[in-house]
Amino acid sequence: MRQERISTIGCAFLLCLLVAANALGQNPNPRITISLGGSQVRGDRSFVVDGDSFTSRFVDGGKVRVRGTLDLTKHLSLEGDYSLGRNNQRITELGGTPEQRDFGVRVGQVHLNLLRFFTSRKSPVRPFLTSGIGAVRFSPTSAAKALALSDEFIDDPTQIDSTTELSLAVGGGIEARFNRWVGVRFDLKDYITAVPRFGLRQTPSGPGGVFFPVSGVAHNIEAAVGIVFFFLP
Repeated sequence: MRQERISTIGCAFLLCLLVAANALGQNPNPRITISLGGSQVRGDRSFVVDGDSFTSRFVDGGKVRVRGTLDLTKHLSLEGDYSLGRNNQRITELGGTPEQRDFGVRVGQVHLNLLRFFTSRKSPVRPFLTSGIGAVRFSPTSAAKALALSDEFIDDPTQIDSTTELSLAVGGGIEARFNRWVGVRFDLKDYITAVPRFGLRQTPSGPGGVFFPVSGVAHNIEAAVGIVFFFLP
């Protein structure tokens, strides 16, 4: 099922890029970048439930990202991307002997970005700034759901689920071209989104209600390096 969703997203991006290419009526310098990177989600929170103190944080992980890029002008480009990675959610119950529980979380992202290059498309080295908008989906693994339901997520057995949030992306990087067909790209980006609650309420709905009292903004910092494949010389 997850592979079908990824294929659907990829086909949608490809269609958008092809339509844009036809509209341009010129060589849009189409290219695909496949990147690997490190992912750090900065969304640590501290809270109290039933008199007990807890902290929540995301564990650093890795990410694979695929980008499709078209030049709109000599210095502006349009880009769609999809990534899949993992940043586990760690809940720590504080006390005399802190108790730590890790829940596996897959992180999927889809974005549409605008890139501003500082050199023209003919330059072999092209530094750029970028910003975009999209969505991020935090999906607990089956094992994580089973652990939360059989043991406890915060203070009681809990049913957790996937959460989808709006995401804003800002960053920059360098794209370099080795020859007519292959290049390399470096990216450093911040994906800004709401702290996920995995389908739980921020406050209890009533006495004994299950909730996850976290809120605010999380910053997903990603540093990545990738291979660029050019389709037109």
